This record gives sequence, C-alpha cells and structure tokens, in this order.
Amino acid sequence: MDFASLIIRSGDRVTASGRLVRNETGDWFEPPVPVNLKLSLFPTVRPAWGGSVRIVGADFGDELWGRFERDGAVEGRAAVTGVWAADHLQVERQDVYAPRNRETPDHKMPPCPPPPEGWPHQRWVYDIQDVQTGERPAAQYVGLNYDLGDLHETGAAVIVTTFRPGEDQAVLVVAAADPEAVEAYLRPQLGELLCVVPSKWTMAQLEAVRAHLHAHHEDWNLYAWGGYSSTEDGQAKISAGLTRILPEVAAWADSLPAGILDLEPWLTPHPAVAVNRPR
Repeated sequence: MDFASLIIRSGDRVTASGRLVRNETGDWFEPPVPVNLKLSLFPTVRPAWGGSVRIVGADFGDELWGRFERDGAVEGRAAVTGVWAADHLQVERQDVYAPRNRETPDHKMPPCPPPPEGWPHQRWVYDIQDVQTGERPAAQYVGLNYDLGDLHETGAAVIVTTFRPGEDQAVLVVAAADPEAVEAYLRPQLGELLCVVPSKWTMAQLEAVRAHLHAHHEDWNLYAWGGYSSTEDGQAKISAGLTRILPEVAAWADSLPAGILDLEPWLTPHPAVAVNRPR
C-alpha cells in the first residue's frame, strides 16, 4: 500500500460517509467509531467523537439518513464530498449515506498444495430430530478439533485461520514463526487437515506495531486499532482505522515491512483527483 498517496493536505478534495452532528459546540462530521448503545426512554443526540472534523456547509434537513433531533441538537448520516481546509471540511456535495463495504478475504483455498487426493471431506452429522414435527435440521459437518497448547504463548504460531475449500471441508492454516514446533504438535492431531506456512514476521514485530499505534491513538485520531486479522494467504496483519492519513503516519507506515499493517483512512482523496496526485 502506498500510504503517502493517501495523505490529506489543505486544499485536497476528499470524500467520506459518516455521522453528522449539530449541537451547541458546532457542526461535526464523524467516522464510524464504535459506541456502546444504551437504551433510554428519552434518547438524546450523542456528542460528536473527539476526533471528529468540523464541517461547514452541511445540510441537516430531512434528507439525512436516520435523522434525529432533540433539544436543539441534530444527528444523521450522509456521504459528503468537499475540500479539506486545514482544520475543517467545506462541503461541495452531500449525498445519501453509503457505508463503506470492506473487502474481506474469503479464506477458501489454503496456501499449501493439497494432498494427492485433495483436501479431505468431513463427515456430516444431524442434530436430534424435532420431537413435534419429526423433522431433522439441515446437516452440518464436524468442525476441526485440535489443541494449540502453548504455541501462541511461545510465539511459534503467529496466527491461526480456518480455511474452507468446500462446503464439507475445513483446513487449519497456521502462519508459524517456528514451523517445526507447529508441525510436531499439530500434525499428529490434524493430519492432512493442517497447512503450515512460514510467518512473514514474528509476534514481537506485530506487537511493536500495535504498541506504536496505541501510543499515537490520540494524536493520530485512531478510532480502531491493534487487532490481528488474517490475509488471503493466512498471514497476520494489524489493521487500524483513522480519520485521515497525516504525513508522519505515512512516513512511519511506509517504513514497516510491506503487508504487516493495513491503514483504513476515513477521509480519502476523491477518486477524480486521487490518480497521479502530487505527494
């Protein structure tokens, strides 16, 4: 990923979808921050997240998706295109809210070559039939049964992912810092249902990235960070969601091993100007 190409500078045309908030502190635009929902007989407009951006020219009328107004405050969601002006977003166009669909790996074909007879099929089982109707629910295949022992704690197994090459097939893919230790412990348990690949990095490298993100979560306006996820080839990566890419963020991210970090900026260059833009 070319992080430098995602830097937002004053005068750049940008786009994002999120929550608009108008209250006594002003007008704000908020990324999809996780919140704890609380049921209340008298709901109120939740204050904008601390990392929200000030917005100018937004329409808080009836076109807002999920619009809610209480005690003079208004909130709702929209897609916005505008110009970033150092400390605020000047709206050029406001559209119907369009949540970003994240691309996720399908984890179907394991990164190891299949056995000569192909990946084993597992037996199907049925739950006990319904006493009243006499019907049985749809069959389900037996899942993988294994014990990792201390492979995670020692760092031998960096990340473990279940791949499903077929409806009744499951293969455990392990990105291993110590493939021999993983093979010795898991192969007797899983046989051909195991795929071990060398990890591109160690747990120490991943933890260093996570620690750096945690140390900068406020000044970089991170709203999600630190979790491990598995790539298409079963390798580990750390993902982080942040308001926008700053030059110092891009410089640090570009210094890391390629693929260890996935940054998901909320404010992104508008597609019409994102190609061949100067750094």
